[in-house]
Amino acid sequence: MKIRFIFLLLPAFIVMQGCVKILNDDLTAKETKLVINSAIDPDSVFEINLSRTFNIFDDESSNNLPFIDGADVKLYENGNFLFNLDNTGTGYYRKDDFFPVVGKTYEIIAEKEGFKSVSASTTVPGKVEIIQFDTVSVTNPGDYGSVELDGLITFQDPEESDDYYMLSAQILYPDANYYDSGWYNLGLFVPDGMEKLYENSYGNLLWSDRYLNGKEVTLQFGFFYRDQYAGGGYPYPVEQDSVHFRFCLQHVSREYFFYSVSFFKYHEAGGASDPFSEPVVIYSNVKNGYGVFGSYSQDTVNFKIVANSYGMKGGEK
Repeated sequence: MKIRFIFLLLPAFIVMQGCVKILNDDLTAKETKLVINSAIDPDSVFEINLSRTFNIFDDESSNNLPFIDGADVKLYENGNFLFNLDNTGTGYYRKDDFFPVVGKTYEIIAEKEGFKSVSASTTVPGKVEIIQFDTVSVTNPGDYGSVELDGLITFQDPEESDDYYMLSAQILYPDANYYDSGWYNLGLFVPDGMEKLYENSYGNLLWSDRYLNGKEVTLQFGFFYRDQYAGGGYPYPVEQDSVHFRFCLQHVSREYFFYSVSFFKYHEAGGASDPFSEPVVIYSNVKNGYGVFGSYSQDTVNFKIVANSYGMKGGEK
């Protein structure tokens, strides 16, 4: 499954479809630099996005988009040159018949006239499989139809390595008369007492194996809320007899993890909307530029919850 990460310098942030970074750490004009943004995975063709930095005083109209086309973008695998990536427009560079390989280290070198050459590298982590997934409780169903559902996910953390994870979820709306049919991002939340373990990034949960190294681990998280009367949370048609979810456990690279955590903290602090907010340094692994070149492998599980207009009745895979 391809999940495209576009960490561009635009004034909006869209989870799982695009990420935005506006460099406003200094109100004075700075040297314009190239920005590499990509999160590669073994299940998708190799693709990156190349753009330029956006100063806070720059024209943000559609006539001044920061995408960089016509650059020379070279790809290396374990130090060996492979090929130049093909420019497909709006800053995208890809190779349609090439898929990253687990355990390999990939380096990107991008050159464009008028800019300093930039480079970045990442090593693709292996897939960490979901051993078991289940629901554990329905919390506070109350008298008003409020439903909060907790989940449990079990996996084996690899030994003798620093490992980083991201958990995301989607909900399926098959009824086009209610919502447009298809999978929609579903926000996850941290249960009480587990705040020290998780980082929360736009409804995705991130954590490291600092306290879990080499162990088989079962983690709890919150993933569903519905108030049938107020219409809050993530509703579903009451005439449906089940709700379908998809959960993705991503084993992410170190640079991808730290970029995601720092980017969320940047926006929590006010980000581009408040130039006088407390400064937050956004992590970057791009030499002579900005952005992130990271990687991940993922395992997914689909889960069905049987439901009616009064709440949740149970679940099955």
